[in-house]
Amino acid sequence: MIKFFTRSLKNRLLLSFLIIGLLPFILLLAYTFLLSERQIVEKTLDEQFSRAGIMLNLIDNHLQTLQKDASFVASLDMMDDILADDIDKRISRLLTKKALDYDADVSMSVVNNGMQIIASSQKNLLLKPFSLSAALHAKQGKFILNESIYFYSQIYASFDAQKSIGYLILEYNLNNLKTYLTKQEGIHTYLENPKTSLRIGDSVKLHFSPKHIKGSAITDAHQIVYLKSQKMLPDFYLVYALNKDIALKFLYEFIKFMLYISVFILLLIIFIALKYSKGIFQPIEKLTQATREITKNQDYSLSLEVDSQDEIATLTYSFNDMIHTTSTALESLEEENRLRLKRFVQLIEVFNTIILTQSEEECIEVSMREIKKLTQRDDLEFHTRQEPNSIDIYVTDFEKNEKSYFGSISLSLENIEDKNERDFYNSIASMITLQLDRIGLISRTMAASKAKSAFISNMSHELRTPLNAIIGFSQFLITYEDLTDDQQDTVGNIESSAQYLLSMINEILDIAKIEAGKMEAHIEEVNIKAIINATFTMLEPLANDKNLAFELVTKNLQDEIFKTDPKMFQQITLNLLSNAIKFTEKGFVKLEIYDDAQNLYVKVSDSGIGISQEDIERLFSDFTQVESVMQKKHKGTGLGLSLSKKMAHILGGDVTLKSQGVGEGSSSFFILKKSLLL
Repeated sequence: MIKFFTRSLKNRLLLSFLIIGLLPFILLLAYTFLLSERQIVEKTLDEQFSRAGIMLNLIDNHLQTLQKDASFVASLDMMDDILADDIDKRISRLLTKKALDYDADVSMSVVNNGMQIIASSQKNLLLKPFSLSAALHAKQGKFILNESIYFYSQIYASFDAQKSIGYLILEYNLNNLKTYLTKQEGIHTYLENPKTSLRIGDSVKLHFSPKHIKGSAITDAHQIVYLKSQKMLPDFYLVYALNKDIALKFLYEFIKFMLYISVFILLLIIFIALKYSKGIFQPIEKLTQATREITKNQDYSLSLEVDSQDEIATLTYSFNDMIHTTSTALESLEEENRLRLKRFVQLIEVFNTIILTQSEEECIEVSMREIKKLTQRDDLEFHTRQEPNSIDIYVTDFEKNEKSYFGSISLSLENIEDKNERDFYNSIASMITLQLDRIGLISRTMAASKAKSAFISNMSHELRTPLNAIIGFSQFLITYEDLTDDQQDTVGNIESSAQYLLSMINEILDIAKIEAGKMEAHIEEVNIKAIINATFTMLEPLANDKNLAFELVTKNLQDEIFKTDPKMFQQITLNLLSNAIKFTEKGFVKLEIYDDAQNLYVKVSDSGIGISQEDIERLFSDFTQVESVMQKKHKGTGLGLSLSKKMAHILGGDVTLKSQGVGEGSSSFFILKKSLLL
């Protein structure tokens, strides 16, 4: 249906007529359905609440009157006859007359302190015991039992206001309250005690239960309000229900009338729209058909005939002009696209050629050859001095961090009128500049790398010779018996410092070998469990010196024989384990080795200083340490984790580090793929 109205202007105009004609009725119906019904319901509910409140007040007032009557009768002087041995019949006559005055199911009785009925409006109760005596001692003045409410008042002697001589009890059947409830067709009212399921009044089933002091509910058939009695009947609700068909009768009749008249108006609008749309849209349909033919055949030389002088004729003239302009623009655009595509392909080819050059001379030679081919000019030259009407080439001086003149190409861009062509040759010049910078940067980087590696290697080798001598002499002096304890400690410090410096130099040499690509893995078949046991035994004294719980777990290792470099494997494990011992003051250090179908795992966990998440990656950089009290205490090069990770990469594995944060300990993992080990 939506496509029918949107696929053509004719259908949209028809839809517009329908909307304009029916909109007022739609709005009125919407208001009637959505707002009027709600307002009527709200108004009806307000009226129901008002009537329910009036009925509840009448019931409370009536019951209060009964309670006052009971108190009044109990205060009469004739009640002193209760004390006489022969009770005067005038009390019974008074009670009978008073009960008859109510014209309802009411009885009044007098009970002495012995809980015996000594006077009553019902003779069959005389001299019988009062069975509800326990309720009288609650001193509430009233109580409800079954379908009756009892009002009672204590009787005092007229000659002694402090002396209680009995009770006056008024029993009132709650069914009498039906006279206060509305009795009208379509209206249902009743009193209900949800606790006892006692209902007084209409017995209609409304399928709801009151939950609050005051509330309302709407079912399929009824509008319901309820109020809880706050005075005489505290556990009872007054329910007032109204049939919805009565409350909304007028509204439903009005809606039915509006629906009938809307159908008539809809038919009238459709008739008018169809009658006048044909004359409006016939010229437009011709224009649409012609447009389809032009689009289908791609013949933009066609034009439409004009056979009127109205707005449609103006549209046709404009359409013919547009077709002519479009035809011209398409031809120009196709030519431009062919040229741009050709230049783009040429630019890619030049780039692929220039990027392969290895030296500045080769780069300039290849670039000039490509430019001559593009311009078809053999007179172009490259000058090392600045020339007018040339493309200047500037390269980066990395030492001064600035651009410096390199040379120029004798191609005058001012003589090229097409801006896109000028941009094309400027792009080639930029390519040349970038390649020259790349060549210069590579040369500079390689030279710096070679110089650094040579410096580290030479310095390390030069330092190791005197260090070995220092270590040897120190160890000799330590064995010399004539040294004092202070001298022994001093020589021991010299020896340990030299050992520390030698290990640092060895680590630097290993890093230099790895960066130079000279460190290679020597793969052989080894017993992994034996290497782990040897490493654990080697570092066990260090852990015992710090009183750490030092544990080795190998029970989860399924395969023990692998092919790997045993020295690198042990060095990585040794680095991880010694780090854990170094940075753990108390607690435990645990070394675990286990495997699964894909990987071999070496895990070192500790209860040491831990590390924050943001510092974990930094620890794998060369010469990097994280500042802490423990790390200031244990100085190092910051190469241990970096060297371990690089060695692991050589073996085809990796080293990772995990920690819950500072002070929470840490776990390091050395992982090797089994496919590289077996």
